[in-house]
Parts: sequence; C-alpha cells; structure tokens
Amino acid sequence: MELLHLKYFKYVAEHLNYTKAAHELNISQPALSMMIKKLEQELNTKLFYKKGRNIFLTDNGYILLKSVDNIMYELSKAGDLIYKNEHSKQNTINFASSHSRLISYIFDDYIVRNPQYMFNCGIETMGQIIEKLLNYNIQFALSMMRIQHPDIECRAIIDEDIVITYPKQFDSEQTIDFLYNDNVYKTFVFPSHNEDYNNLAKNKVLEMNLTINNVNYIDDAFITSIAKQRQYFAFMPVSMCKKLNLPYINDDELIIQTSIYLSSIKNVELGKANFDMYQFIETYFKQNQAFYLAD
Repeated sequence: MELLHLKYFKYVAEHLNYTKAAHELNISQPALSMMIKKLEQELNTKLFYKKGRNIFLTDNGYILLKSVDNIMYELSKAGDLIYKNEHSKQNTINFASSHSRLISYIFDDYIVRNPQYMFNCGIETMGQIIEKLLNYNIQFALSMMRIQHPDIECRAIIDEDIVITYPKQFDSEQTIDFLYNDNVYKTFVFPSHNEDYNNLAKNKVLEMNLTINNVNYIDDAFITSIAKQRQYFAFMPVSMCKKLNLPYINDDELIIQTSIYLSSIKNVELGKANFDMYQFIETYFKQNQAFYLAD
C-alpha cells in the first residue's frame, strides 16, 4: 500500500466525486479510478459504491478514511517536527573545548553578539572530543593538544606558552636559583582531569632535571582560586598568569611551547552557525596572539 494511493483515496472520499478529485490532484479521471481499483484489490474490499450517478463510501471505506485521516495528521505533525528540528540544528552551535579557559574569554562576547544561535557545548577530555567529532555529536573543537586521527582535520591557529608560576615567598628573589635548590620543598599543583597537559609539564620537569617534592591534583573548577593564593608552584598557560596578574618565570629553557588548535571532520562542511563561531574563535586568537606568549 503506497502513501500516494491513500492520498488519492482521501480526495475521492472527501469529494465523493472522481472528476472534482482528479481536478484537484491534477491527474486524469481514468488514472484516479485505476488507483482506487488497485487499492481496493490490495485491501480485498470495496471502498465505494454507486447509487445512480453518485458514489458513496462503504462501511470499510469509512474505516479506511478515519485511519487515513489519522495517518495524514501524524505525517503533518512529523513534518512540522522535522522542520523545527532542522531549523534548530542549523541554528545550534555544537562544539567542545578541552579546557574552559580556552573559550571563557570568547564565549560571553559571542553569545551577546549572536542571540539568534543556540548552543550545545561542553568541556571534554581529548578522548571524548575525538569520539564526539567522529559521531557527529559536535561539529568542531578547540583544544591545546593536537588531534591525530585520519578523519579529523586539526589546525594550529596560534602558539601558546606554558610557564612556571611560583609561591609569593620567592617574590624578592633576584634569580631563579630557588627552583633548582634541593633545600626548597617544592609542591606543584596539576589539573586532575588533564593527563595530556600534565604529561607535557612532567616531561619538562625531567628535561630540566627539576625536583618536585610533592604533587597536588586539583579539579579545574578550583585551579584559578588555588593559583591566586600563590602557595604552590604550577605550570600554567601564560595567558592565565596575565589574566590573574601572577608572576611567572620567563626563561626560554623552562617555557613549554605549544599551540591552540581547532579541529573538525575532514571534508565535512560546517553548518552556517558553526562556521560563524569557528571563524570568530580563529579571528579572536590570531588578533590576541601576544596575550598567549611570554613577554
């Protein structure tokens, strides 16, 4: 049974006139009659009967008409929902960031400028970002680690320096000898949910033969508050140090040079809303490159 046959039946049933129904459907009357006969054969029942020059619905015809009305209503409702869903998708920005600090400077400004968009966004691990990109749950991602996957295009948009910030008790020191002094008990804080970032920092510690006496792992939600107290050593993006007005060690050998990346699925065009924000993010970072580098 084809949906088109049900549509033709509904027109004939409502008009009880083949000529009028055929005219509205813009088909010939013989073709319409053939369609109705085919439907009756498929259902093995008569849907109309003739009385003089007029036609009427049979009892089974009434049963079918009621069902067809329900079907058409549900299809119409589904069509409306599909349209609204597609409209929503076209106006919804789906993205993720590996860290809130990467997007926090930008997001407030962007949503004020673009109230027409909705947002489906989150802070995710690198593994989650890759999974969501591949499953099309997000259209693009912002991260401080390069994604290496054959189906993902990952572009470095700016360079970023990660530096060491230190406790305030060393503010009066003229050199950074305290960092290498084994008599100084050094506690470093690391983010608790960023293994890739921590590995970068720990590799730098090994490279420079630094001694760490104690490590505290802090959830990202508390890193800023802890950093502002200046009780511990920490590897921090220089942009964060500048924003919090934290002093840091500006020594080329101790700076971790990395990048900030934008990633999306290869050969898949971003939707208008997502492309708009993608470009906004890229432009923002490029215009503010100096903020992400040690002075």
